[in-house]
Amino acid sequence: MKKIIAAALFSLVPLAAHAEYEQVNLTVFGMDCAPCAHAIHVSMKGIQGVNTVDVDLNTGLVTIKLTPGNSASMRQFNEAVEKNGFTHKDTDIVVRGKLTGTVNAPVLEVSGTQDRYALSPTASGLDIASLIGKTVTVTGVLPQASKGKVSDTLRYKTITEAQ
Repeated sequence: MKKIIAAALFSLVPLAAHAEYEQVNLTVFGMDCAPCAHAIHVSMKGIQGVNTVDVDLNTGLVTIKLTPGNSASMRQFNEAVEKNGFTHKDTDIVVRGKLTGTVNAPVLEVSGTQDRYALSPTASGLDIASLIGKTVTVTGVLPQASKGKVSDTLRYKTITEAQ
């Protein structure tokens, strides 16, 4: 009987929307040969939650698509680049997280990780007031950070309530 009541109560509680990186597009500087590209591919595939990795040797672009419910962090992606002797540049991301802070100082918290970003719009006129406290999907750019660091600011292009 207790199990039935617990199951009934649990079904009344809405499940929290999971937050995570959905896609990461890293530009890698110094990757100029097929073995280099392969090393980056293998390193990225070794990160739990990575679904696919495409490495374009001509442009240095590494496109990483992640599985739903992952808890991969930007630090892991950056470390995978750095341990192979390369430098990461600006990174385009698509990420879900909780929008906290204020309208004048919004913060994106990526649950399942320790990643938190101060948000800065890339264009004016983007109204986020109604999204504070909600789970959102953000597309934007993480500026290049020094070796061993992750940028603490995300310049967002779009921000919408997550479905």
